[in-house]
Amino acid sequence: MVSTSFPIMLLLLLIELEDLMVWMRTAALPTFRKLYGRIETDLQAGDVIHVTLQNRYNTYSFNGKKRIVLSTANWLGGKNEFVGIAYLTVGGLCFFLAMVFSLIYLIKPR
Repeated sequence: MVSTSFPIMLLLLLIELEDLMVWMRTAALPTFRKLYGRIETDLQAGDVIHVTLQNRYNTYSFNGKKRIVLSTANWLGGKNEFVGIAYLTVGGLCFFLAMVFSLIYLIKPR
């Protein structure tokens, strides 16, 4: 006899699997990167990183490729700094326009 709490336990387990949630998110472009993990400690030159790979999803049927990328991230984002710079630019423009419209409203109200 199967317990009725089994689906609930499975759901709770799946909610905790952050790697699975990231992987299942649909990518917007045909070539994409998905974050699997994060190295929380500082690495020094010459440090060795051991990685164990398992092929649990074959990509042969659609000529897909898998790669491992070790990257750094800063306060503007990861690989592409354009997005961070664009956010700051648009935010600055919105703030500037808000100040201009506030001054216009204070000087010449309706």
